[in-house]
Amino acid sequence: MKNIVFFTLATLFFTKGFAQEFVVSDSKNQGFNPSFTKTKNGEILLSFVEKDTAKKVRFYYCKFDGKALGPKNYVPIADSAATHAEGMPRMAVKNDGSMIVTFEIKKFNPASRFGSDLCYVYSQDGIQWSKPIFVNKDRNPAKSSSFSRPVRLADGEIGVIWLDEKLTGKGRSVKFAKTTPGNILGEPVVIDDQACECCRIDAITDTKGTSHIFYRDLYPDGSRDMGYIFTDDSGKTFSKSRNPYPDKWKIDGCPHAGPTATETPEGICISWFTGKENATGIKVVNVMTGKIIKSIVKPTVKAPQLTTNSKGETFWVYTSVKNIDDEYFSTIEFRKLNSKKSEMTLSKDFEICNYPAIITTSDNKVIVAYERIIKNNNQEIVCKISHE
Repeated sequence: MKNIVFFTLATLFFTKGFAQEFVVSDSKNQGFNPSFTKTKNGEILLSFVEKDTAKKVRFYYCKFDGKALGPKNYVPIADSAATHAEGMPRMAVKNDGSMIVTFEIKKFNPASRFGSDLCYVYSQDGIQWSKPIFVNKDRNPAKSSSFSRPVRLADGEIGVIWLDEKLTGKGRSVKFAKTTPGNILGEPVVIDDQACECCRIDAITDTKGTSHIFYRDLYPDGSRDMGYIFTDDSGKTFSKSRNPYPDKWKIDGCPHAGPTATETPEGICISWFTGKENATGIKVVNVMTGKIIKSIVKPTVKAPQLTTNSKGETFWVYTSVKNIDDEYFSTIEFRKLNSKKSEMTLSKDFEICNYPAIITTSDNKVIVAYERIIKNNNQEIVCKISHE
């Protein structure tokens, strides 16, 4: 009886907490890759892609007006752009309001069946866009660039971090380039010569102007643990890479699961998935201290994302695989860290939900977007907005 009462109260709390729901993608198409970014002034943009019946890709972004998401704005990236979640098309906005979108396209690579070219488009006003531009001038078919993450730097320009060619016997290099006042990306520099081959990268710039870069590294002993690099001069120089927490997870192949980061009052925190024996699951770690803030040891949780509001409250969202009898499905779970409240399930039983994105507003609302499949319908992008 206690469990039934708790479930009922929790359900009421969850429903009230995230009362607003919007489906932002077209029901005729398949929706993928929700992602948030903010402008210098704190305006929130949700981006995502749609794939039509001919499998042509279209990239869109919506502005949040404080109450709801506005109409879709189309960005003409390549209609063959990759839509896998770890290397999704991503948007960032410079201090002057101009925009850049990075994306990858498949190419023939004699050295690997996973060959890709990294491209970008830019716009001064979000309406008129450039034609796609290759990030690398070197068109060597044996080289591959992908898994990009653009981030606004302290000087207002955009830095782009991505995985590039193999420079050692294993893995791939991590490269960085930044925009100029004319929006063109400058020459790439190598910031790590060996990292895991195909996990997403995350990067944030904190309130002090330091940009923090996180990715799954590939260490000499074979561990595929997190790597951390920072720049406190907008990409002129970089720290040496270090491991913020030693999972010591050794796996023969890339797990296709990268990190997420947020700035909290206690410092920068990151979250990621590990398959380490007897510790499989997700965790949140303070980067400076190496202390675990929270962990969930279950093989059924994945794709964590973090955000922190102006009150210093940090929120964690992730996917959880569940089953009722013989039917399996995946839900979106939401937690407030350092809170006694249990997790909130934002989705419904039997929906297939994946790859959440999360952000907080200036008035401390929480917005969560994710991919959702309801039986006999196309995959859609759904967005839920909380009350403060």
